[in-house]
Amino acid sequence: MTSANDLSGPPRGGASPSRGRRRENAILAVALELVGEAGFDRLSVDAIATRARASKETIYSRWRTKDEIVAEALRRQSEGDTPEVPDTGSLRGDLRKVLDAQAMALGGKGGVSLLSLVEAVRDHPGLRDTVRANIEHTHAAIGGTVAERAVARGELAPGADVATCISLALSQLLFSALLGGSVPGRADRDKLVDEVLLPLLVSRA
Repeated sequence: MTSANDLSGPPRGGASPSRGRRRENAILAVALELVGEAGFDRLSVDAIATRARASKETIYSRWRTKDEIVAEALRRQSEGDTPEVPDTGSLRGDLRKVLDAQAMALGGKGGVSLLSLVEAVRDHPGLRDTVRANIEHTHAAIGGTVAERAVARGELAPGADVATCISLALSQLLFSALLGGSVPGRADRDKLVDEVLLPLLVSRA
């Protein structure tokens, strides 16, 4: 993690833009760490400043609210990312891997839990817009990759809307997690692939 000396106070005269960007990214990373640990509602600028060893003045000079901080952190997290989808050799296998990644995102493994942001996304328009844009970007990239491979294998016709099916899968997983209290397991995810996604896609092939 970036040291206290790097994070305390605004960039001094002569500081490079890249150094200022690194300092901001360190603060934003701390914000996501805290959201992952305690949820958005319990996040405070005081906690971010303490963990990041930054002054509140530094934080407020760049962001007005914790909503803006987390929204910016999520946006930068997805900047330039091209999501990797393991090539399993089949459309079914690729979709199973996609749903595995969605389940991890919902549960928070390796990052901020989408479940922990549900209420915050509902109540904070700026955060909602950022989360939606990130999800749409990710699904478009993943859907394009999976579709291209499936068309090359002869499993799908050109133009198959895999991205929409992936969004449908996330919606179902999120709904099931909210009502059931836990992220759907392997058997339920495979059922979603076999009985919903594949029939929808293959019927148009």
